[in-house]
Amino acid sequence: MKSFEQELRRRIVINSFYAAGMGITVIVAFILKAFEWGRLDTLDSWDIGILAGLFSGSWISAALRVVRLRKALKNPEVLEALHIAAQDERNRMIALKTGRAAIRLFFLLLSLSAIVASLINQTVFLTIAATLVTLLLLYLLLSAYYSRKI
Repeated sequence: MKSFEQELRRRIVINSFYAAGMGITVIVAFILKAFEWGRLDTLDSWDIGILAGLFSGSWISAALRVVRLRKALKNPEVLEALHIAAQDERNRMIALKTGRAAIRLFFLLLSLSAIVASLINQTVFLTIAATLVTLLLLYLLLSAYYSRKI
């Protein structure tokens, strides 16, 4: 159980850095966007909405995870339930099957959208194709990594 507590503390640190990093990234992006045009009135509501949505969404989700994990560390019953849920083979199998199905559907949707985009616009097609190739390479690299690790 001590190793699980250490894992939760590590997750708290990672989520805290994630929240801080996303906040800093969005603030820097906002400043760079403002200085790109030289004045703040050139920022339209779309830019501000995207930056605010990215910041608030990522920060709130990370902060909620930190709060939930800290509560689990303080309450032994919640900690035990979280440990059992993390070690449950059924939950792991569901997560693996869900991830596998999602990645396959994502490959299919990206492939179909690349075909449609090739008929409409070359830039959009190249963007989708680059995303598809990057995702495929990432999938193959992670598959090779985990097949050697297990």
